[in-house]
Amino acid sequence: MSAVSFTLDGAAVTLPDDAPGVLADALSGACARSSVRVVCDHGACGACTVLVDGVPTTACSTLTQTMDGRAITTLQGLRPPGAAPTAVQRAFVAGSAFQCGMCTPGMVLLAEALLDRTPDPSRAEVRAWMGANICRCTGYRAIEDAVLLAARLRQDGEGAPDAPWRAEQTAKVTGQPFFTMDMTLPGLLEAKILRSPHAHARITAIRTDAARALPGVHAVVTGADVTALPEPFYGLWVKDQPLLAIGRVRHEGDPVAAVAACDAATALKALALIEVDYELLPTIATLDEALAPGAPLLFTAPSLGAVPAHGAGVTALKEPAPNVLYSFRHRMGDVDAAFAAAAHVFTDTFQFSRMSHAQLEPIITLARPMGDGFELWSSNQDPFLLRQDIGEIFGLPEHLLRVHTLHIGGAFGVKSFCKLEPLTVLLAQKAGRAVRLALSMDEGFVTLSQHAARLTLETAVAADGTFLARRSDILLDGGAYADGSALVADKVGYRIGGPYLWQALDSHARAVRTNTVPAGSFRGFGGTQAAWASESQIDMIARRLGLDPLELRRRNLLPPGDPFRPGDSAIDCDLVAGLELVAQRIGWGTRPPARAPHLARGKGLAIGFKDAGGQGRYAQAQVKVLPEGHAVISCATVDMGQGATEAFRRIVGEVLKIDPAWVTRAAVDTDQTAFDQGTHASSATVVTGEAVRRAAEMVRGRILAFAAERLGVPAASLDYADGAIRHGNAVTPLKTLARAYYGGLGTEFTGAGEVKVETCPAAALNAQIVYWMPNWVGVELEVDVETGKITLLHLVSAADAGRALVPEAVRGQIEGASMQAIGQALFEHMVFDGAHLSSDTPQRYRMPLATDLPELFEAITLEQGLGRGPFGAKGVGEAGILGVASAIANALEDAVGVRITSLPITPDKVLAALDAKAATLAGKDVP
Repeated sequence: MSAVSFTLDGAAVTLPDDAPGVLADALSGACARSSVRVVCDHGACGACTVLVDGVPTTACSTLTQTMDGRAITTLQGLRPPGAAPTAVQRAFVAGSAFQCGMCTPGMVLLAEALLDRTPDPSRAEVRAWMGANICRCTGYRAIEDAVLLAARLRQDGEGAPDAPWRAEQTAKVTGQPFFTMDMTLPGLLEAKILRSPHAHARITAIRTDAARALPGVHAVVTGADVTALPEPFYGLWVKDQPLLAIGRVRHEGDPVAAVAACDAATALKALALIEVDYELLPTIATLDEALAPGAPLLFTAPSLGAVPAHGAGVTALKEPAPNVLYSFRHRMGDVDAAFAAAAHVFTDTFQFSRMSHAQLEPIITLARPMGDGFELWSSNQDPFLLRQDIGEIFGLPEHLLRVHTLHIGGAFGVKSFCKLEPLTVLLAQKAGRAVRLALSMDEGFVTLSQHAARLTLETAVAADGTFLARRSDILLDGGAYADGSALVADKVGYRIGGPYLWQALDSHARAVRTNTVPAGSFRGFGGTQAAWASESQIDMIARRLGLDPLELRRRNLLPPGDPFRPGDSAIDCDLVAGLELVAQRIGWGTRPPARAPHLARGKGLAIGFKDAGGQGRYAQAQVKVLPEGHAVISCATVDMGQGATEAFRRIVGEVLKIDPAWVTRAAVDTDQTAFDQGTHASSATVVTGEAVRRAAEMVRGRILAFAAERLGVPAASLDYADGAIRHGNAVTPLKTLARAYYGGLGTEFTGAGEVKVETCPAAALNAQIVYWMPNWVGVELEVDVETGKITLLHLVSAADAGRALVPEAVRGQIEGASMQAIGQALFEHMVFDGAHLSSDTPQRYRMPLATDLPELFEAITLEQGLGRGPFGAKGVGEAGILGVASAIANALEDAVGVRITSLPITPDKVLAALDAKAATLAGKDVP
C-alpha cells in the first residue's frame, strides 16, 4: 500500500504506506477518531459510519487506499473545537435519541446526510433513510423524532444547546472516548482466541511451538495452562465452563487456545500456526436428542457448584439426570383435585426461539499485572461478582484484584456474570504485560445466547372460564455450558402461571445441555418464555370457550394487594386498569375494514409479567456532599444507557433539595465504589436507588446536625436546600460554615445507605419478590393472505413505573424492549443446521431496523403509585419485551383464524397454517 492523502474533518492528512488497510482502523488508530468504532466488522450495523464527500460510508468495510483525495467527516469533525453543536446533535440530546450510545456517532452522521439532501423530510422518509443503521437500544422512534426535530431546528437556526449537557450526553453525541473499547494502556498486547470448528470432539493433541516462536507473540495458553489454576471453571451456581477447553470441546466456537501478541494481526497469524488434533464425538443438537435414552453425555462427571436454598413448594436439583443441567419444580395446592373438578382441560405446546444479544459493544476486557494481583477494565455488569470469581479461579484474595467498569455499550444480559475476563487475566499473567481481549460480533454469536424452549401447558378451567390449575413442563436449551441457565429455569418455572389466581400449580422446568451455543441471561430472563406460552394459551382457551379474551383475563387477574403466590409479596399494580387501557387504545371490540381484498385485520392482547429487583438482593451506596452543595454518588450499578445514573441524580436531588445537575456519579471501581451484587433483574432504580436515597438521607442528617452545632440551634429548626442552611429567614451557605470550622483546606460530608432483601423460607424463591413488572400489550395487525406477511398497524406497549423518576428514560426502555420483542416475534432468531449455527454473522442474522417499526407505536408509562422503590418508583427495563410476541400471535388468530405456536411467526409459517386451515375446511388430509 502506498501513502494516502485525504482531508479529515477539514485538515489535510497523509497516512504512510504501512497504515492500516481498513479505514476504520486507520481513523480510530493513528488519526485518533474515537467516534469511529468497529462493531460488526461487516458494514452491516453502521456504527462506524463516516461521511466521504458527504456520502454515508461504513468505515469498517472501506479500504483506506480508496480514500486518496477524498474528504472525510467524522462525528468529531462536525464542528470545530469550541463551536456550538449542530442541530442534529442538539436534537439527539433533547429527544433522548440514544441509550448506550454505541450507535450514536453513525446515527448522527446519517441524519446529517439526510438533512443535507432533504431539509424537510417526512416521517416515512426519515424511517427509510435511518433504516440503514442498527440501534439495539432505543426502538428507533426517539431517533425518528430527533431527526424531525433537527430539521425544524435547522430551519430556525442552529444556536447553542437549550440547557447544559451532562458529561455522558456530550460524550455520546460528540464521539469523545467513553467505552472500554476506547481504552489503551502502555505496552498493551492484543489477544485472540482459537475456536473449535467442531460441535463435539475430544482434543487429542495441541501443538503451539510455531505460534510461540512467531516474533511479537508474548503468550500462548491452552487447556494445559488452565488445569494448573486453583479453580479452572466458572458459571453461576453450576461451574462447568473452563477458561479454555480441557480435553474436550462441546460446541462450535468453544475456545481452545489464546494468544497475546504485539498487535491483532500478529495474534491472528499465531492462531493460524496452532495445530489441534480432534477425535469427533457424537453430537447432541436438540432437546429430544439430549434426553433420549442412551444419549451421548456432554459431561461424564458431576460439575462443581451448588444450588442455593429455595423456599416453600420448591424442589431444585443440580444435574438430576443425564444431560440435564438443572431441575426446578414448584407445587402449590392440590393439583389433582383441581383437575378433577374442571369442566375443561386444555393441553398445548409452544416453541420459543433463540435470539442472540447482538449488542453493539463487544465483550471486552483489559487486564494488567499489578503487584501480586491484577487490575481490570471490563464491559461487565457485575464488577464485584467478577472480582470474586477471578479471585477463586486464581486463588487470590479479592483485595489484590481491582475491577473498573466504564459505561457499557449495550448488553441485554450477555455481560452478566463471568465471561472471558479470567482468560484475559491468564494471558496478562503469562505475558507479564497488559492485555486486551475484544471479541468480534461474529465471536459474540458463539459466546452466549438466549434460551430456546419447549413449553407444554395443561390448564384446567371451570365452566365459566375461572382458572383452576395448571401443569407445566418446560425444557430450556441451555447449550453446552451452564452460565445462568439454572436461575433462568427458576424464573420461567415460577412465572409460568402469569399474574392470575390459581387454586393449584405444578410447574417443572429443566435446563438441558446440548452441543450448541451456551445460553444465559437475556432481557426478560425467563419471563419472555413464560409469557409467550401462557398468554398464547389463555387466548386459545378464550376462543375455544367462546369468551372474549379481554373478559377472560379480567375475571382471573390478581388484584392489587393479593400475594402473587402464597408466602410471596403482594401485587403492586392494577393489572385490570392497564389491560383495559391498552384495549381501549387499539379499539378493542371493533374491526375496521381491511385496506385491500387480500388483507385481513386482527387485534390481540397480552400481559407479560415478571418478578423484578433480584432474589435476596444486597446493595450499598454512598453520597458525598461538597461544601458548595454539589453531590457525588458512589454505587456500582453499571450504566448501559438505561437511565440509572440520571435516576440516582434525581433521587439525590429530591432528598437534598438541589438541582440534579449538581449531582455527579463516581466511576465504578471495586477498590473505591460501594458494593453491589450486580446490574441485572431491573434492580437499579428500586434496590440500588433505595440505597442511594438512604445514603442521601443520612448525609442530609449529618449536614443538619453539623449546622445545628455551629449555629447553636436545634437541628429540627433547620432546613437544607440549594447548598445552604435555612433557619427562619436566615440563609447561610454550607460552604461558609464548613470553612469556618474546618479551615480553608476543605471537607466533605458523607452518608452511606444499604438495602438487603431478606430471605424468607415461606416464599418459593426463598425471598419475597421486590416488585412486579407488568407489560400490557395491545396489537392491531394486517395479514397478507397471499404472502403471509404481517404488518403491524398499531402496537401499544405499557408498563407501570410506580413513579417515573426519569420519564424519557422509561419511555425509551419500553420502546427498545418492545422493538426487540417485535424482532423475536416476526423474524429474529438463531438458525441452526444440526449443531452448526448458520446465522453466525450480522449479515446472516436479521435484527430489527427502523423500517420494522409499527405504523403507529405507543409506549405508555403508567404511574400507579404502588412501587416499593424510592418515592414509589419501579423499574421497567425488561417490561417491553415480555408480552409482544403473544399479543401478535393472538392478533394473527383474530385476523385469519390460524394459531402459530412457534417463534418467529414468519410468512412461510402463516401460509402453511392458512393452507392447512383451507385443507381442513375442504375435508382433505393435512400433512
